[in-house]
Amino acid sequence: MKKLVFLILILITISLSGVLALDKEQTDAWIALVGEKDLKLKMQKLDDYYNKYGGKEDRNSIYMYLHLAETTYQLQQYERTIEFGEKALTYEEIESSYKLRLYLFLANAYNLTKKDLDIAYSYADKIIVLARKLNSATQDNSLINNNFIAPALRIQVQLLAAKPNDPQNAVNALNKALEAYQLDKSEKSANFVLALSERMLKNNNLKEAIRGVEAINQNKPHADYYKMLGLWYARLKDQNKAIENLKTSYQMKKNAKVAYDIGVLLNQNDNLDNALDYLAEAHLLKDEKYSEEALKLLQHLIFYVKTKGQPLAEQEKVFNDVVDAAKTRLGITLP
Repeated sequence: MKKLVFLILILITISLSGVLALDKEQTDAWIALVGEKDLKLKMQKLDDYYNKYGGKEDRNSIYMYLHLAETTYQLQQYERTIEFGEKALTYEEIESSYKLRLYLFLANAYNLTKKDLDIAYSYADKIIVLARKLNSATQDNSLINNNFIAPALRIQVQLLAAKPNDPQNAVNALNKALEAYQLDKSEKSANFVLALSERMLKNNNLKEAIRGVEAINQNKPHADYYKMLGLWYARLKDQNKAIENLKTSYQMKKNAKVAYDIGVLLNQNDNLDNALDYLAEAHLLKDEKYSEEALKLLQHLIFYVKTKGQPLAEQEKVFNDVVDAAKTRLGITLP
C-alpha cells in the first residue's frame, strides 16, 4: 500500500513538473515578445506565440490580442488589426484605457481599408464618448484630448468629407475639424480646417469659410490669413472688416497687392486721402503687376478727383507730396 501511494506521488510530481515547465516556457516567450523593441521581430514573436498558445484561454489571452492589435496597427497590417482588435473587445473585463486604444486602432483600420466606413465612424464616436467619460475623472485632460478625441474627430471629418453630395456633411465636417483644432491646436487639425474652408469657398459658402480661417488665425495669426479674410469679407460686401483684415495683413508683411486692395476699398468708402497713401505705397513696392495698376489709379484720383480743375503745377505738387510721404513711411531715401 505504501509503495502504491509512493508511486502515485511520483506520478503527480512528474505531471506537475511538466505543467510548470510548460508555463515557464510560455511565460518566457511572453516576456521576450513584450520586451522586443523591433516591431517586425515583435510581430514574428507574436505570431509564434499566437500559433502555439492562442488556442487556449488563459490570463494572457486578452493581452495577447491587445499586443496583436497594436503591433499589426503599427505595421499597417490593418486587416489583421481588425481581426485581433475585434477579438480583444469580446473580453468583458477589458479596462477602459485599453478599450480606448482599441477603438482608435479599429476606427482607423476600418477607415483606411474602406472595409466598413459606418463602423469606422461608430468606433470614432465610441472613442469620443469614452474619452470624455475618462476626462471627467482627471485633472489634466490634454493627453486624452490630443491622443484620442482629436484623432477620432479627424477620422469623422474624413468620413464626412468623403460624402460631398450633401452640403450639410461639409458643414458638419468643418465643425468637427474646428473641435479637433480647439482641443490639440495641431498642424494636422489646422490643415483639415483650412482644407474644408477652401471647400466652403468653392461652394460659395463664404461665411463658413471665414469661420474656419478665423479660428486658425486667432490662435496663430499670419499675414496670409488676414489677407484671405480681407478678400473674403470684401466679397461679402463687408467693407469695414475687409479693410481691417487687409490693413493688419499689410502691417505684418508689406505687399503691393494688399496695399492696392486697401486703396481701392478705402476709395470706395469715400476715404480718399487714406486711399492715396496706400496706393502710393503699392506703387513704390515695385510689384510687376500691381505697382503699375496702383500708379494709374493714384494718378487718376489725384489729377481727376482730389485736385480736379487746379493748375497742373499744384496737381503735380500734391502727387509728389503723397509719393514722398509714402517713401518716408517705407524707409525709402528721398532724392
